[in-house]
Amino acid sequence: MKKYKLLTILLVLIILLSGCSNNLSSEDSSLEDENIEKVETEDAIDVTIAGLKGPTSIGMIKLIDEKALNNNQYNVNYVAESAPDSLTGKIINGEIQISSLPINLASIIFNKTEGEVQLLGLNTIGNLYIIGTEELNSIEDLKGKTIGMSAKGSTPDYAINHILKQNNLGNEVDLDYVTDHATLAQSVIAEDTKIALLPEPFVTQVIMKNKNAKILLDLDDVWNTSTKGKSELITGCIIANKKFAENNREFIDAFMKQYEESVKWVNQNPSDASILVEKNEIMPNANLVEKAIPNSGITFKYAIDAKEIIQNFYQILFDSNPTSIGGSLPNEDFYYSK
Repeated sequence: MKKYKLLTILLVLIILLSGCSNNLSSEDSSLEDENIEKVETEDAIDVTIAGLKGPTSIGMIKLIDEKALNNNQYNVNYVAESAPDSLTGKIINGEIQISSLPINLASIIFNKTEGEVQLLGLNTIGNLYIIGTEELNSIEDLKGKTIGMSAKGSTPDYAINHILKQNNLGNEVDLDYVTDHATLAQSVIAEDTKIALLPEPFVTQVIMKNKNAKILLDLDDVWNTSTKGKSELITGCIIANKKFAENNREFIDAFMKQYEESVKWVNQNPSDASILVEKNEIMPNANLVEKAIPNSGITFKYAIDAKEIIQNFYQILFDSNPTSIGGSLPNEDFYYSK
C-alpha cells in the first residue's frame, strides 16, 4: 500500500514538473519571438524618398499613395517639398536616400559631394511654357520685353538664358525673378506679370483662373530649334545616395520598376491619378492636375539608357554657363548601372 502511495506521489510530482517546464518553454518561446521582432524592427533601414510638389512627384504618386516598399527590412518615408533648395542640404548630408529634383541640380550635387550621388533616371522632359496675356508668335517677339521667372539658378533659368543667347536676345530681354512657381503663377493670374516662364501644372492653373492668359510658346519646341535637335529639354530626374544604392541594389531596382509602372499608370489614368495627387497634398486641385498631366512631360527613362541625351544636355548647359551644372561635366560614375 505504501508503495502505491509513493508511486502516486511521484506521478503527481512528475506531472507538476512537466507542466512547469511547458509553461517555461512557452514563455521562453514567446520571449524569443518578441526578441526576433525587436531585432527586425531595430535593423530596418530608414529610407527617405523625396520629391517636389509638381510633375516629379506626380509621376510617382502610386508609390507615395501606397507607401510602397515598406516592409520588415525597409522603413520608407515619402516627402514632397515646394522648392529644390529645401532638398539640397538633406541630400548632401545623407538624410535623403532617393530624390526627384531638377536635372542640373543633380550634377551640381554630384560635383559638390565629389561623386556621392548617382543618377538613376529621368522623370520629366519638356514641360516648360512661356505664358501670359500678351501676344507672341516667335521667340524673336520677346525682344524688349520682360519675362517673369522663378527659381533662379534652376534648369528653366539656364534653359531660357541659353535660348536667348542662341537667338541673339541675351541683352534684349529682361528676366524678373520671384522665389517660386506658385508665386509667379499668382502674379500672372493677377496680370501683374504679362509674360512668364512656368512649368506644368502651374500653366494650367493660370489658364483656368485667368481667361485672358494662354500658352504663348512651347519652350520644348524652341529648345529643339535652338539646339538643332542635339538634345531634349530635360527638366527632372531621379538620384540616389551612392553608398545606399551600392548596398541596397535590390531596393533600388524594385523602386525603379514601381516608378516606371506609376508613370505609365499616371499618363494613362489622369483622372484617377489627379485624385491621389490632391489626397497626398502634392497639388491642391485634382481638376487642375487632371488637365495638366497630358502636357506635364511626365516620363521615365533609365539614366544609363539615356546617357547620350543627358550628356548632350549637360554639355549645352556647361558651354552656356559652367556653374549651371557645378563647374564640370559628370563622369561615368555619375550613372547608376542596372
